[in-house]
Amino acid sequence: MSARPSLDLVLCTDRMHFIGILAALRSIVSNAARPRDLSFHLVVGAEESSELARAIGECFPERELRYRIREFRPSPFLEEYIRAGRELTYAAYTSSVMNFARFYLSELYPELGKYIYLDADLIVRGDVAELFELATLDRHAIAAVPFSTFGTWDGGYDLASPHLRHLDLEAPVFNNGIYVSDLEKWREQGILPALEGWMRIHRQALDEFVFGTQSIMNLGFYRNLEVLPSEWNVNPLGDDETPIPERALEEGKILHWAGRRKPWDPDGPYREHWLPYAPAPLAAGRGTGA
Repeated sequence: MSARPSLDLVLCTDRMHFIGILAALRSIVSNAARPRDLSFHLVVGAEESSELARAIGECFPERELRYRIREFRPSPFLEEYIRAGRELTYAAYTSSVMNFARFYLSELYPELGKYIYLDADLIVRGDVAELFELATLDRHAIAAVPFSTFGTWDGGYDLASPHLRHLDLEAPVFNNGIYVSDLEKWREQGILPALEGWMRIHRQALDEFVFGTQSIMNLGFYRNLEVLPSEWNVNPLGDDETPIPERALEEGKILHWAGRRKPWDPDGPYREHWLPYAPAPLAAGRGTGA
């Protein structure tokens, strides 16, 4: 008997956001036409795998869920880079480490090819198989939803930097909380060394572009982006200063709480869209999941 087909999905998080992972998994499985085809690759911090495995077992007691968990430990280079940029971000150190874990998936999963990457602070209301097929990756190494351009991303880059003079200011920049890529292309095209190269440049001039994976990935995938429709990443639901149009909320296939505020917070914005997928105690109004 041949092995059943696999649609690979990767999520990276630390234990502070396990509540989000569980809701995201529920939403993905609930809205997939063929949930048995899904294979989840979950990346967590050091010594956190058994805790997440227990939580998944409690959340899916009667459903077969194909998943494996791997722990990510940052290299000395990454540790030093994150600590240097700590004053520039609201994220905790451990959360920052897990944000950067997506850079190292080709090392964590040397056998993995095409995959969907998803943040923990989202719900999926469409069939992920549609997203997987929509991103052809024929001419590019990554497919994602753009939100601005290099020239208009407010606070994204210091365009006077000599390191950024090559940028076409009309080229799109994308949100990297949801994307489709292929780790074979990462290995073939040397994408990890390119990303670390930008990190080294940034380390010497931390004020030249925003600290974090968004700015680094947009530089690393400059002119290597396949554009996806906006309904596959409706964001930032976690940003109080950016209201989301009602039509986008209704038609969105992925709702993404990018920003400081999360839907598992007691006063989280747009929380009513997230609660149907929340683990039982929180969905029933008991606890915050913080």
